[in-house]
Amino acid sequence: MWQSRLFFLIGCWVSLLALAQLVPFSVATVLGEADAASGFFASLMICFLTGGSLFLGFRSSAQVKVPKLTVLLPVVAGVSLSFVSGLPFFFIFPELGLVPAYFEGVSLLTTTGSSAYEGAFKEMVSVTLWRALAAWIGGFVSICFVLSILTAVNSGGLQLHRSTLPFGDSETGYPRLRSVATTLVPLYCLVTAICCVGLLVSGETLSSSIMLSMAVISTTGITPTGTAVINGLGTQVVVAVFMLVSILNWDVLYARVMQIRAKHPYGTETKAVLLSLLVGTLILFAMAFELNVNGLWQSLFATISAMSTSGFSTDGMAPSRDSVTTAALILLVLACLGGAAAGTGGGMKQLRLLIIYRLGRREVDRLAHPHGVKALRYQGFKVEKGDVNAVWLLIGAFVLTLVVGTLCLAVLGIEFQTSLAMAASSLTLSGPLANHIDPYFVGFSGLRDADYAILSILMLVGRLEATLFLAFFAKSFWRG
Repeated sequence: MWQSRLFFLIGCWVSLLALAQLVPFSVATVLGEADAASGFFASLMICFLTGGSLFLGFRSSAQVKVPKLTVLLPVVAGVSLSFVSGLPFFFIFPELGLVPAYFEGVSLLTTTGSSAYEGAFKEMVSVTLWRALAAWIGGFVSICFVLSILTAVNSGGLQLHRSTLPFGDSETGYPRLRSVATTLVPLYCLVTAICCVGLLVSGETLSSSIMLSMAVISTTGITPTGTAVINGLGTQVVVAVFMLVSILNWDVLYARVMQIRAKHPYGTETKAVLLSLLVGTLILFAMAFELNVNGLWQSLFATISAMSTSGFSTDGMAPSRDSVTTAALILLVLACLGGAAAGTGGGMKQLRLLIIYRLGRREVDRLAHPHGVKALRYQGFKVEKGDVNAVWLLIGAFVLTLVVGTLCLAVLGIEFQTSLAMAASSLTLSGPLANHIDPYFVGFSGLRDADYAILSILMLVGRLEATLFLAFFAKSFWRG
């Protein structure tokens, strides 16, 4: 049965993520961080035993292929792996409860970068390392999900992204997940290592370079110091370059590195990302920052940070006093647009923007030539009506989720602008960006359990996409 296969796969992933906690546990033991070491050990044992039990209990399950499993797998995996990521925080800070710990796990796995424990782990190197490592793993998992499962179910028109990866016999759905992961993991590690070397050259220490490189590649927006501020021009340049690399299509990066030739053009989204970057920088420079070289650099860095949904900022970066609201709106729009479909960033992705743009251009052409027939194409392939409907559904669901999330937080007593900042940063997976959207935002720590629950749902929806969750409300889905 498909349920057995689901339990088996979840057991595998939970066990692997639990084993990853051996790294911070070892660091905590060596550095003498007793509370952190005991917390990681307790979390490791519980998660490994649970995952191992599921793995051994359902290891003989048949490899079935049903739509239910394809849709449920990323959702159940997101919920369960977030619990594994956040469980150490529950044992390290038990007085705050389980809900903030789960919020922390969701934030790390979805690469949002928000924290319910701001300042609490400043002296704990092992905890900081785990935050960077968990987010780095979450970024890679998100790429694999996009190129396999979300593409298979055509979530928001993602089927229009024709990948260049050599999948072998695993052409569709969750069997393709393993093929994508094994193909891209060397490239993911290589780019992270190059980023780490660049940070070392710029003057960062080894430990800081390792943690910051993982945060940059996963577009998490956290630093070893616990803030989102990047100091030093050399470090800022390295961070900006690799933030841009991380939001491009990783399968396209693989094709270029391996010199794989495709039958269709695969640089369309790359051009769209660069064009959006240029336009966003010019608008931000003209309307929000000082008209000098420093203002231009701050505009460029802020645009890359917003589009990558990282939320990093430079030291001293601040718009002019009378343009704070303008800068906040521009950054919010850029975060909602996001980068390429198979990048580690959040947002709606450039693919949907391109489809809407070409759809609008075709309608304008039709006004000039009422009897003309012009097919809508993307990357050399014809865009079907179902793909366009999927894109519109995703955009509508994204906006609706943002509105509902903001209203729910406001009803619970949070000031409206702060509610909008938290909901937008959670849905676009850009937690540190909340400070730019709302200058008076004081952080995610100290919220109520209900607030953390709402924000956790928004982050999961932002990473797994709203259309996947809408399938749960269809009767045909549950009827099989």
